Amino acid sequence: MTRVTVVSAHGMDWVWRTGGTILKYVKAGADVTVVCLSMGERGESASAWAEPGQTAERVRAVRRGEAEKAAAVAGVELRTYDWGDYPMVIDEERRLEVVRLLRELRPDVVLTHGRRDPNNPDHVATAKVVEDAAIWARAHGRLPELPRFVVGQIHGYEPEFPEFCDFKPDTYIDISDVAEQKLEMMRCSQVQEFMIDVYEQRARYRAIMAGLLLNKKVTHAEAFESFLPAAGDLFR
Repeated sequence: MTRVTVVSAHGMDWVWRTGGTILKYVKAGADVTVVCLSMGERGESASAWAEPGQTAERVRAVRRGEAEKAAAVAGVELRTYDWGDYPMVIDEERRLEVVRLLRELRPDVVLTHGRRDPNNPDHVATAKVVEDAAIWARAHGRLPELPRFVVGQIHGYEPEFPEFCDFKPDTYIDISDVAEQKLEMMRCSQVQEFMIDVYEQRARYRAIMAGLLLNKKVTHAEAFESFLPAAGDLFR
């Protein structure tokens, strides 16, 4: 069984950026785990803060509820941390926590944020902790009590503003057959409702290149940029 681990900075980042690909993996029988390092209660919940007397604790609970609803629609395991946001602080212990996670889940594929995003340092911090942990996970001297693990694939999903992030996709996933289900997942959020239109339009745009590469009709696609080189006996 294919194992996929998705590491998201905030509660709903993963839904907008890779929800369709997750649904495709679930449909194919994969074991998918989504990890949210924070709920994005401070920096990605502007509409919730419009309520008089609002608190971070209440916003966090709302955002966790949205993420749980989306995970239920997708049929994936959701793990949530409370590492905070704006800023998300990553220290050595938190890196080790992600090492433990990778060695426990032993994913065939890791999906996370891209390395560059000047609009949101939390996304960059998440990508870095994933990449660092992948290196540490294969080191014999780090957490030697846990079996070491070599991560073979890490793919960064598309940021909200790819033009600012030097995002250069090298992989496109056709999500045409799960586009409606992804829309259902996105609608689990009322706090960031505006993102629905952003990523619905993005999926239709990425479908153009996916259709050219696949030589078939594609209505929706998601784009990714690989962190690691590929190896094999032949190109595939």
